[in-house]
Amino acid sequence: MSSVEAVVIPHIVMGSFDPETRWRDPNLARLPAMPDPDRESIVLCMDELLFPFCGPLDILYSRCKIDPTLQAYLNGLGFSFRAHYRFDLSDEKIPLPEQDIFKQCMFKLANDQDEHLRPAERGLQAAILSPYAITADTEAYLQTAGPYGPLPDLATVVRVNSKIYSNQLLARIGEKCYGTETNIAAEIEAVGTRLLMEGSYLLKDPFGVSGKGNLLIDNAAMQRRIADHLRKQEINGLRSHFLLEPLLLKETDFSSHWFIRESGEIEFISVQRMINHQQNYGGSIRADEAFIRLLEDADYFLVMEKALRMLSEDGYHGFVCFDSMLLKNGELVSIVEINARKSMGLINAYLDKVWEQYGVTGWLTFLSLGLPEGFAFERLLQALSESGLLLTTPGGYGIVPLSSNTVMVNELLGRRRMAESGQNKRGMPKGRLYVSVVGRDDEHRSELMRGLRQLLTDLSVRVYN
Repeated sequence: MSSVEAVVIPHIVMGSFDPETRWRDPNLARLPAMPDPDRESIVLCMDELLFPFCGPLDILYSRCKIDPTLQAYLNGLGFSFRAHYRFDLSDEKIPLPEQDIFKQCMFKLANDQDEHLRPAERGLQAAILSPYAITADTEAYLQTAGPYGPLPDLATVVRVNSKIYSNQLLARIGEKCYGTETNIAAEIEAVGTRLLMEGSYLLKDPFGVSGKGNLLIDNAAMQRRIADHLRKQEINGLRSHFLLEPLLLKETDFSSHWFIRESGEIEFISVQRMINHQQNYGGSIRADEAFIRLLEDADYFLVMEKALRMLSEDGYHGFVCFDSMLLKNGELVSIVEINARKSMGLINAYLDKVWEQYGVTGWLTFLSLGLPEGFAFERLLQALSESGLLLTTPGGYGIVPLSSNTVMVNELLGRRRMAESGQNKRGMPKGRLYVSVVGRDDEHRSELMRGLRQLLTDLSVRVYN
């Protein structure tokens, strides 16, 4: 290799989605929520979705083994990466992991299974660790598995990801601040009562995520029940810390994606329109030029520059996503919250780096599924291919499945646990099918999704959303 040739530094890409649950102070009171073990298992397997951040020399280290048919398919589309995994749920010769072990942070699992990854990589002294998000287990992994490139410290990451921080940041940069910080249940009732005079409001946990940790309060009786729920926890020594915001009449949810270098230099990546269902994430698609011009005219990017400068001064560097809103009255809410980590919109932006070579755009979305008995992921890929819905060549149009274990994890775990324990069947296992819908325009992408829904129905798969 010539001395002028660039040295390619391999990346190790891994992490656990829903890091907010690992950042949250255990001494804080919690809003009421129904536990959903099926959802938890699906989220644990979302790390497969990180493959767009990998190149041919990079390693995607996932919790579960990616279905070989899916990896071969993705390789055929130009997504080349080396795959490592911690668990192979389909291998019935290997006992299932205990639930407490299975749901550990990916960095903890990687540390405990160091012979699986590190010996082969110890020669790569210049390797770069590319986490989905930094957790306490990331720091522990760095101490034993390094050296890797520099990452921000955990305390900084936790601070800048809190909704309290994003609310305070708006005030620091001179922008309109919608939220009110509260620290006891009585304060929630006092502030909430004022807000209810104008309409509904959102009660937000500092580390709440899409569909979890945020409550819409629309009447005094509901507010009283929630306050009583929190008071009981306060009596037991927990501390309430929440943000109250009026429910704003939004026209468009969107996000902007950036990278802050350790030097403080800022790199713009993308603006993504978000398709949300109530408070839940429903998909991402790249914003068009008309929308970008609208943001420029509203000085959105000037506000982002100020916010990014503050993040850098506060010690953060790495990927950052700002969730934002355009309201029905034309007002722009520049910062709804900050995600100082990778994000779904960023994944779509990296997928588009492949699609845009061919002049097309993908819509990243998902379907929540109920699977029939004996369902196999390979069967889904085969049906998509036979129907003509599957995107088979770069530059074409069609559906691109993005992960296998989010679909199959509960079916595999449930079937094997029943076989091991002799328990009876407990209904349809839930799954989540993430796809990139690559089409000519919005209408064509919607047509492809209608075809996907019909195909799933024909396979006796129930679609819940």
